[in-house]
Amino acid sequence: MQVPYPSNLIVITGGPGAGKTTLINHLSERGYDTSPEVARNVIENQQERGGNALPWDDNDAYSGLMMRGSIRAWQDGMEQDPLPVFFDRGLPDTLAHRRLSGLPDDPALMRAIETYRYRRSVFILPPWAEIYKADSARTQNFAEAVRTYVILHRTYLECGYAPIEIRKGPVEQRAEQILSRLKL
Repeated sequence: MQVPYPSNLIVITGGPGAGKTTLINHLSERGYDTSPEVARNVIENQQERGGNALPWDDNDAYSGLMMRGSIRAWQDGMEQDPLPVFFDRGLPDTLAHRRLSGLPDDPALMRAIETYRYRRSVFILPPWAEIYKADSARTQNFAEAVRTYVILHRTYLECGYAPIEIRKGPVEQRAEQILSRLKL
């Protein structure tokens, strides 16, 4: 049984290097509550500690940390209700990651996705070659970023969400696309 969609928890998702974090940071600068990307925090924390819960080492452990971090972020976001909170990715991103990696669906993750819901409309950023850059936490090439976008879109649909693609453009215009849709 799925729980209702809260109206204040808003996901911005997309493949790596599509401008999500820049958009989240812009919304934060405009005074909105935001939740940073859990996956990047997990990778950076594991690298600092010398841990192996990384997508290129122990991917299953990495996915578990992503799930638990996303649940904590969701709980923190619910404490802000009714104020909107913009999330840099949501729980279905962990499922998409597992699918992209060839890992089996995790029953605990599937239960979490059914339990910890976000606003039904999810904003998805398309791949954008001109701004894509790899770094120490983003090791995918652009073709993998495109594939990630496709799997994310499909996964959010399968999880009962309605992805809305945000057009490429300056961050201010992208923010306005989202805020006008939300009537904020």
